[in-house]
Amino acid sequence: MLLKELNLLGFGKFQNESFTFNKGINIIYGENEVGKSTLHSFIDGMFYGFLRPNVKSTLYLEEHEKYNPWNGNKYAGIIRFEHNGKSYRIERNFTKGQEKTKVIDEVTGKDITKNIDVGKGRVLQPGIHFFGFNTRVFSNTIFIKQLGVKTDEKLAKEVTEKLINITTALDDNIYVDKVIDELKEQIAEIGTDKAYTKPYALNLKHIEELQKRRKDIILEKDNYESYIEEETRVKNMLGMDMEKLSSLKEKLNKIEVLEKAKIVEEVEILSDEIKNIEKKIETLKTYVNFSIDEYNEIINLNNSIEFLESNIFDNREEIDEIEKKIKDNHREKNENNDNEIIEMNNDYNVFEEIEEEKNKILYNQENNQIEFLKRDYIDYKDKLYKNKLNKIGIGVLLLVFLFVGIMFKQYFLCIIDIPLIILFVYLSNKSKKITSAMEILKSQIDKYYIREKEKQNRIEEIKILQRKLLEKYKIENKMEFKKLLQEIQMESYRNKEIAELYKELNNKKDFLMKKINGEKLKKENDTNKLKEILYKNNVDNVEAFREGLDKKALYEKYINELETKKELLFKLMGENSIEDFKSQLKGITLALDRELLKVDKNQLRYEIERTGESISDFKIALKGIEENLKILGKNMDKLVEIEEELEKREKYKDKMEFKIKSLELAINTIEELSTNIHYEFAPSINKGISTIVERITGGKYNKVKVSEDLNISIENPITREIIGIDSLSGGTIDQLYFSLRFGIVNSMIGDNYPLILDDCFVQYDNKRLKNIMKFLYEISHERQIILFTCQNRENIILDEVGVDFNLINLS
Repeated sequence: MLLKELNLLGFGKFQNESFTFNKGINIIYGENEVGKSTLHSFIDGMFYGFLRPNVKSTLYLEEHEKYNPWNGNKYAGIIRFEHNGKSYRIERNFTKGQEKTKVIDEVTGKDITKNIDVGKGRVLQPGIHFFGFNTRVFSNTIFIKQLGVKTDEKLAKEVTEKLINITTALDDNIYVDKVIDELKEQIAEIGTDKAYTKPYALNLKHIEELQKRRKDIILEKDNYESYIEEETRVKNMLGMDMEKLSSLKEKLNKIEVLEKAKIVEEVEILSDEIKNIEKKIETLKTYVNFSIDEYNEIINLNNSIEFLESNIFDNREEIDEIEKKIKDNHREKNENNDNEIIEMNNDYNVFEEIEEEKNKILYNQENNQIEFLKRDYIDYKDKLYKNKLNKIGIGVLLLVFLFVGIMFKQYFLCIIDIPLIILFVYLSNKSKKITSAMEILKSQIDKYYIREKEKQNRIEEIKILQRKLLEKYKIENKMEFKKLLQEIQMESYRNKEIAELYKELNNKKDFLMKKINGEKLKKENDTNKLKEILYKNNVDNVEAFREGLDKKALYEKYINELETKKELLFKLMGENSIEDFKSQLKGITLALDRELLKVDKNQLRYEIERTGESISDFKIALKGIEENLKILGKNMDKLVEIEEELEKREKYKDKMEFKIKSLELAINTIEELSTNIHYEFAPSINKGISTIVERITGGKYNKVKVSEDLNISIENPITREIIGIDSLSGGTIDQLYFSLRFGIVNSMIGDNYPLILDDCFVQYDNKRLKNIMKFLYEISHERQIILFTCQNRENIILDEVGVDFNLINLS
């Protein structure tokens, strides 16, 4: 694996800052409080997050709040890395309530988050997927933090404790003794039969109570069965009295039927009258559903249909007029090409623009300026000529005085030459200045000539372009051009007006068509509804419906008459029908009739009353029996519940006993593992650590021992004396601790993961540091090294031995 880039969008003091790592050795240098620990923790947080792992609830680690940006900015970051030849990117948002982690395959750009292991808790942990182990193993192997500044004695004790726990669990936060104590506490929490407040004893007490209650209920079972027998006897007696009461009532009913036989004839006469009325009603029954409301609805529908037909006709005529106007307007429209108008308008604008450009060129002629410059040039030329004459005169005088003075040894004449020399030099300088000024003027005049030539050329180009535009439209001048454009624009405007009118007429036509269609649909619906009402009432027209309403009125008259007859019949028969009277009289012979008429109705009623009282007494007795059965039945139901609860308690007892045995077995197993772990891992760890210690101590120590009690010690190579870790210096202990960690990394993790070190070499002197840096350089060929340090010593040593490394300076 190779870490490539950290991008801290918002993390602690860092905002939108990136850091790039290379293969081999990477050194992150910075003094205290500049952000080394922040970067170190960022790597851990991106791979494993800052939520407690393996828990279902959301519990934040203290680092989460520690690195939350103070200014309230986004709390997020990105880490890029290579793994097994592929490039990946992790994006993580640390903000509370918005935690989100994405893993991207950078080659394909595919989001592969759903393929990443989240661990046993809620937080996504890509580190488990890419490293193959959890955050605890990560923090104790390839991600090594500083031990801290302690005395040698305290430091030795810490190394010893960490050795035991790393070797047994790869976790310096879990202790074997603590685990055993926790298991024993769990056994103590279950308790024994003597620990009366513990679950095991309490459960035994519940079992005892349930067994006692079960025994008591079983004793009540005999009473329950005797009540069942009594209930059966009372129900039989009650049934016999019920049958007797039914027989007495039946006899009384027959007597009362015979008494009613006298009125049967009157009832039959009235019944015949009722039947005649019912026949009349039956003939009019088909008109019973006729409704005045439906009749009114029919009238309204007829009116609506006529109105809609009139509207459809009017709208049709209006559409015909619109279509005639559309044809007329279409004939008036002239076809123009809008693109031609646009092209002509653009050409005219071009013509005006170049015309304006030509006028500006003519207006800005620079002939006068050229004349001024020429005049100045001639003036300078005259001055130069005069200056040259003066120089020649001064030169002649100078030579004359010099010749005379030397020839006649009149040396004072040589003194006169000095002012002449000065004057000659002055005139020479003046000539140079005039010549320079003339050259400048000459350059300006040439530039003006060139510029004038360019203007003339541009004017000719404009004239040619204007001529082409006029020839294109076969016109002579700009006025004709403008007039032609206006005529075409007016014609286009007229066409647009015609088009607008055409559109308006079509829209109105469409509106009327839609209106006609709507009215047709409304007419069709009204017609269908009218037909539906007529069909439902089985008539063909409105007049037939009106006749049906008249027959319905006659039907209602017969109904009222029928009700009157039925009221008279009810007064005679009460709730009984004539069929009831006839059925009661049917089958009764004359002799039987005479026997029944001899029975005393009052005596019969007395017997019925006595039998009813007996039935009531039996029902009361039965109710008492049922109440007792109900009370005892609850206990019988409780017996089932007690049996179920007793079975559950017995199972709970077995479960606790099994758990106690399991916990005791776990304690014995852990103690055996703690004893035997040394024999499994010590040889390979001792050998690996010894090799590393020999290399980083420069051969001073080459044998490390891990005792049966997992205490670390080393052998003095000279005296062969075994030295305990508490007798060593802090720097040597630090070396042993690093060697132990790296030995575990090499034997259990492999060499393809980076080694991330945070100020691990603070206690090293220069010699130790040089040895360890050489060692890191050797292993950097196989794995990436990322070293956080607050010192410059590492950089200096690597420079001295000629090692290339990537330096990130945070200061």
